[in-house]
Amino acid sequence: MKAVRKYGEGIKEWHLVDAPEPTPGPGEVKIKVAYTGICGSDLHMYLGNPEGPPDLIPGHEFSGTVVEVGPGVTEVKVGDRVTAEHTLEVCGICQHCRDGNYQRCAKRVSLGFNKHGSFAEYAIATAKYVHILPENVSLEEGALTEPLACALHAIELIEPVAGDKTLVIGPGPIGLLTALCLKAYNCQVDIIGTEQDKMRLEKAKEIGINVITSFDDASYDVVAECSGSQGGVGSALKAVRKGGKVIQVGICTKPIMVDFDNLIFKELTIKGTFCHHYPTWEKALKFEEMGILDVKPIISETLPIEKWEEAMEKLINKEGLKILLKM
Repeated sequence: MKAVRKYGEGIKEWHLVDAPEPTPGPGEVKIKVAYTGICGSDLHMYLGNPEGPPDLIPGHEFSGTVVEVGPGVTEVKVGDRVTAEHTLEVCGICQHCRDGNYQRCAKRVSLGFNKHGSFAEYAIATAKYVHILPENVSLEEGALTEPLACALHAIELIEPVAGDKTLVIGPGPIGLLTALCLKAYNCQVDIIGTEQDKMRLEKAKEIGINVITSFDDASYDVVAECSGSQGGVGSALKAVRKGGKVIQVGICTKPIMVDFDNLIFKELTIKGTFCHHYPTWEKALKFEEMGILDVKPIISETLPIEKWEEAMEKLINKEGLKILLKM
């Protein structure tokens, strides 16, 4: 099967190859991948972040059709249109697993990070983490369920209240999805970026998000930092009001300097957010099914798998939003 595979942990050591077609084991599902999205974490890996084994097939945002099930699988059947969480294995007995927050499990194994992922014609997922797509949700939309679940998980952690004045920093795909989630919770939403984000900020306007170029006072009830940058984190701490909340959504990838006096004197609540779990996936699919949130505008382009390198370079240069690779 065709697959994009990394070899080594250097910068851009990825190649399109002919890889062995996988076979599902007990409790596993083989999915013929239709579309796979490129995540910011994939870009970090492409640019040399040493994530996972050196011969990994990356990719974890995808949709497709079940073509084979392993022994003991009853959750889905051949022919089902599906998407899947990238959780493959957890210990099942730690406090986090018992609480349902299995994304925090120290022994968690993940598709596209620890084991082969969705930048391939076929992917293997764990059946209990596979979700059937509603009839009115396309395979293209289904491939965005993972980032949408990430955004929803982040927003639910800060328990937004209707009418909250909120700010999203960073208008990338996860930032725009976070802004749409805040709107779905009936919050007032502003978004801000840099000069390099001009195209993405135009998209934000198109989908009804208010774009600002600066803020004069610390008046936001909630700030969602989605850029993962030094400047973004600093701005979040400045923009939030006293007693307000900051949710760190963007992955920084390296240590950054933080003015902790803002945290102290403002009595802030600051939370991190990681990944997602089953309830946020089901809610994400329900939001798509009911039309509460439309993910289609976030898709800027669809390219065949053979043009994977072009897609990566476009995203590195911020020339697109969510680019899907079609298998």
